[in-house]
Amino acid sequence: MSLTVDQLYALLPAVYRTKDISNGQPLYALLSVIAAQGAILEENIQQLYDDQFIETCAPWVIPYIGDLVGSNTIYEIEGLSIGRRAEVANTIGYRRRKGTLLALEQVSMDVSGLPALAVEYFKRLITTESMRHIRPKHASFVDLRHGGQLERMGTPFDSLNYTVDVRRIAPRVRTVLSPDPTTLDINLHGPGRFNIPDVGIFLWRWKSFRIDKSPAFPVDALRYLFSPLGQEAPLFNALTPRDSFAGLTTRMDVPQPIHRREFSANIGQFYGENLSISVYLDGAFVDTDRIACQKLGDCSSADFSFIPSGMVAIDPASGRLQLATDLPTPQQVQVSYCYGFPAEIGGGTYNRAPNLPTFTANQFTQTWVIGHGPTQTPTLEAAIAEWNTLPSGSEGLIVLPDYASYDIDLTGANTIALPAQSYLYILAAQLPLAGGTDFSYTESCATLRGDIAVSADAVSAGANPPQPGQLVLSGLWLSGSITISNDAANVQLFDCTLVPGIALTRCGKPTQPGAPSIVCSAAEVNLCLIQCISGPIGAFDGGTTRICTSILDANSRCAVAYAGADLNSDGADLHIEDSTVIGKVWTRTMDLASNTIFLARLTRNDSWKAALWCSRRQAGCVRFCYLPAAAIVPQQFECLPPSPDQENAFRPQFILLRYGHPSYALLSGDTPMAIWTGADNGAEIGVYNPLQETQAVRNVQLRAGEYLPFGLEAGIFLVPSRPIVTVGPPAGYGYTYPFSPPIEPCGQDEDDLRFVGIGAALI
Repeated sequence: MSLTVDQLYALLPAVYRTKDISNGQPLYALLSVIAAQGAILEENIQQLYDDQFIETCAPWVIPYIGDLVGSNTIYEIEGLSIGRRAEVANTIGYRRRKGTLLALEQVSMDVSGLPALAVEYFKRLITTESMRHIRPKHASFVDLRHGGQLERMGTPFDSLNYTVDVRRIAPRVRTVLSPDPTTLDINLHGPGRFNIPDVGIFLWRWKSFRIDKSPAFPVDALRYLFSPLGQEAPLFNALTPRDSFAGLTTRMDVPQPIHRREFSANIGQFYGENLSISVYLDGAFVDTDRIACQKLGDCSSADFSFIPSGMVAIDPASGRLQLATDLPTPQQVQVSYCYGFPAEIGGGTYNRAPNLPTFTANQFTQTWVIGHGPTQTPTLEAAIAEWNTLPSGSEGLIVLPDYASYDIDLTGANTIALPAQSYLYILAAQLPLAGGTDFSYTESCATLRGDIAVSADAVSAGANPPQPGQLVLSGLWLSGSITISNDAANVQLFDCTLVPGIALTRCGKPTQPGAPSIVCSAAEVNLCLIQCISGPIGAFDGGTTRICTSILDANSRCAVAYAGADLNSDGADLHIEDSTVIGKVWTRTMDLASNTIFLARLTRNDSWKAALWCSRRQAGCVRFCYLPAAAIVPQQFECLPPSPDQENAFRPQFILLRYGHPSYALLSGDTPMAIWTGADNGAEIGVYNPLQETQAVRNVQLRAGEYLPFGLEAGIFLVPSRPIVTVGPPAGYGYTYPFSPPIEPCGQDEDDLRFVGIGAALI
């Protein structure tokens, strides 16, 4: 430990210290400089010692330590909790277990940050049994009475046996084009699985988010839905932390929907106060022995299912809950559960503090906590009424605690007034245990059902006009719309979901497809959406709109996603990055579009000139984006498709484009490699670009071969990967019928019909 300036000064003879004090202490100042430089030198020496160990070394040293143990460089993934440091630290552990499933799974998880499962398919090989010597108990037979095995068929946890498949599981060797229209699945694995040299590596793309003690959505006095938005959604299992090399991956180690059979067979594994699902009636926890697993009817059915006396039935596949008829009607039903989604986008139970400013003590003129505390405000409308009485220049904070749900009407007399130089924050937050105002923005997400109107007061003209009022929303699920009128305003939405289509039916379909979620009729409105999900936006062309890492969904690629306030004129200047837009866009100026998918097309006799239309092309730039054919945009750089006649070859493919599904707007295995690697950072284009899934999967490909036994080869399978397509019954031979594809159709157009019957493939 180096000496401080006072310790150095004390080592001097007293005569020099006395003279130094009488002369204004110049010697003390010199020793201060020497002590400071000594501290820097000591810190550097300490860091040199720390750099000898992978656990404490500086980030720039990691590749050098990796070279010492023969660990080659892989792609760095931002925000990964383990990453390169953990992979280098575990290298010796990998090699000690080389050739085992444990090593293969652990290295896959460390280099990708995704839950991984390795499957040795050669253990599932059988030969065809002779019909002259039938052995029903043999492994080659499938027990049709074992529903759990049949339900897992074709999944990573498939336990059935198969005959040999001579096709390779490894990706085929091919010539890579630039840009590459080949599908993603072809680059990850081959068509075969069940053969002697085959090993499959499954990577889960979902994440599991927990909601604690949220009010259940009532359908009637006995039936409820777990989702506060009132739609059916599958429930996911919660994940528990895992230590490196703790064991092979099991079902409870991966995030995926809970099936009815596994929930019924292992209720105690999924249901409990600190587990995946729990139910509270009037604040009292419902014991496990009172929980039943049942299929609770169809989403559109009004019929009641029979529930045994005194029981509470849960349908995890659809997120439904029903009480037995002999149970007393509770005043409040609360549920804790996990839902699945690919990323921390939209309202959700993740850390939202990085997108919010740092609040200081006594910053706000007034703080309202809805429904909690000694100074609680009963409703959001009451808090807005008090805010509207505050003078210009005030700062207000409205806190929606935990996972509360509210039916609101902030229109008419309850419209939010936004005077100049005023700041209003409406945030979902977790309340501190000991009271006070030290709010947390992690375990909270409020649900609002209703419309919000904002009226910005006129800003006086002059050489130095005052700043417009500012409204900030964070951590909200809004089943409704936002309108901004009157004068200039700054409106920012962080980590919010404005349900595309205004609201959802029980079956998860939008009630008002294509209806705008945000309408800015006021002049000079600066609108900002960061990590949000929203329906269409109508913005007056006098303002600006900034969209980052968000989804803009018009429920159809032929509907309007962004335009003027009337949705039939050019909208405000647009700046958009790392986003996915489903629907047509018409803007005055495209200041910048980067790493964004614009999935749109014109209908027959459409009045628009193009599905993506910029009125001014002299300014702005479009880079690393997917654009519809004949788009009218400013200068392009590295955009897809390379020519309008190749639009279909390079069109991104999705698992499903319906909000409420766990795989919402997630690219499928059928998407072209040009989309999967087309962003400026080499990752996929679209809203999930920050996840760097491209680099994560590539890291597994780089590392898997090193830890496979000799002679074996591996294929990588993403979960989920296949598009969800629902086809209705045929109308008859030679007729057409509509179908439900991953991309919502544009009405009865030629692309939205499928022909059936004899010779249909020739049409």
